Amino acid sequence: MLRAITVIGLMCLPNAAFAQSGAFRIGSWNITNLHHETGVPLRGDAKARDDIDYTRLKDFAASLDLDIVALQEIGSPKALSRVFPGEQYHFILSKDYVDGAENQPADQRDIYTAFALRKSAFPSLPDVRTLDALHIVHLEIGRDGKASDRPVRSGLILPLTIGGKQIEVLNVHLKSSCNSSSLSPVFDERQDGSVNPSRYDCRTLLAQTAILENWLEQRQELGIQTIVLGDFNRQLNREGATDHMWQMLNDGTPEGLGFVKAPLEPNTVCWPSPHTAFFPNSIDFITYDQSLLPRLDPKTIKKIGIPFADDARYAGDDNQKLSDHCPTVGVLTVN
Repeated sequence: MLRAITVIGLMCLPNAAFAQSGAFRIGSWNITNLHHETGVPLRGDAKARDDIDYTRLKDFAASLDLDIVALQEIGSPKALSRVFPGEQYHFILSKDYVDGAENQPADQRDIYTAFALRKSAFPSLPDVRTLDALHIVHLEIGRDGKASDRPVRSGLILPLTIGGKQIEVLNVHLKSSCNSSSLSPVFDERQDGSVNPSRYDCRTLLAQTAILENWLEQRQELGIQTIVLGDFNRQLNREGATDHMWQMLNDGTPEGLGFVKAPLEPNTVCWPSPHTAFFPNSIDFITYDQSLLPRLDPKTIKKIGIPFADDARYAGDDNQKLSDHCPTVGVLTVN
């Protein structure tokens, strides 16, 4: 069943959103392990944030001026309210979130996909739904030699009606730890004969990619245009390679169905070099049905760097006190 938990908002009315300014500013942002408590990490391997970090995140979010924000690694609606003002935004988390889950012990807390929707652009909350199909069980043998089985993240679908046409905006956070390894095929061993430690992650990511491809083709058959944005956990633009995930999603079938992805340029702004956490290839994207090109120009889609890269407080992986991901932002024309 497709549904979502509406945490803060008004009565649910499907396809109720219309931008007042002729355009939606849309974005995707993985706010790494976002918890609501000062000085307390969300999970055991997360960084604790101090009040100054929350203040900087909130000020930065305000500067983005977004109408639709697809978010990943959110611990709770309380956590979201520390970055996006509750009086200005509706918050919707996937149905995987259970009220009060953020108050469990750290080893039982989790992360979720979410939307923050500006109330002035969405006077009535759309019928946002959870895409359970992506919430598959990941099986592996961990680095500690122990077997585990745990679900990965669901998707979250926001329906819009623009110019009389249906559009669905899908927020994804796909399986990590296979950002450049082969998906076609997934190799059990490396070239040197050693075991490929990413084989479990890659198989799960491959399964999610097939599910995502099915969803895209299903929506196309129904006459619904699609935007997929979020943390793909995949270097879709890496130099000298045609990515297997993108090949599957953008294979031109059926009936010439094609997709656009952005940004295309290498990352130069998100924790820029020589910051030790710098990564030149993005894994966060806005992708969409090419029929939306008149409304969503890939040139408008940019990664926005978080300030304070030179602040010693965020040296190395301490950049996670803000986030080790930066927002990807674009403009969806309505008129």
